[in-house]
Amino acid sequence: MMLKSNKILHFIGSVLWTILIFVGCSLPGRDVPKVHVFDHFDKIVHFTFFLIFHFLWIGFLGSNRNRHLILILISGIYGFFLEFYQVAYVEGRSFDVWDGIADICGALTCAFMMFRNGPKM
Repeated sequence: MMLKSNKILHFIGSVLWTILIFVGCSLPGRDVPKVHVFDHFDKIVHFTFFLIFHFLWIGFLGSNRNRHLILILISGIYGFFLEFYQVAYVEGRSFDVWDGIADICGALTCAFMMFRNGPKM
C-alpha cells in the first residue's frame, strides 16, 4: 500500500508542477517580477523549472533510458508550446527560442545527472 501512495504523490506533484509552469508562463509581462541578477536570468528560471519537471515525472514514471528520452522530447514540446501560447495569448509576453532551449537543457541535465548515478534498466 505504501508503494501505491508514493506513486500517487509523485503523480500529484508532477501534475501540480506542470500546472505551476503553465500559470507562471500565463502571467502578463507587467506582472512578471523583474529580477535582474544578471542578463538572461530568466533562462536559469526556465532551466530550473524543467529540470524539476523532468525529475518529478521520472519519479512517477520510473527511470530508464526510453522514459528519459520521451520526457526530454515532452519537455521540448511543452516548452515551445508555452512560447507559442505566450506570443498568441499573453499580453506583454513574446516568443523566445532560447527559453525553449533552456527548458530542454534543464530536462537533459536532470536525465544526465540521474543516469550518472546509475540508471535502472
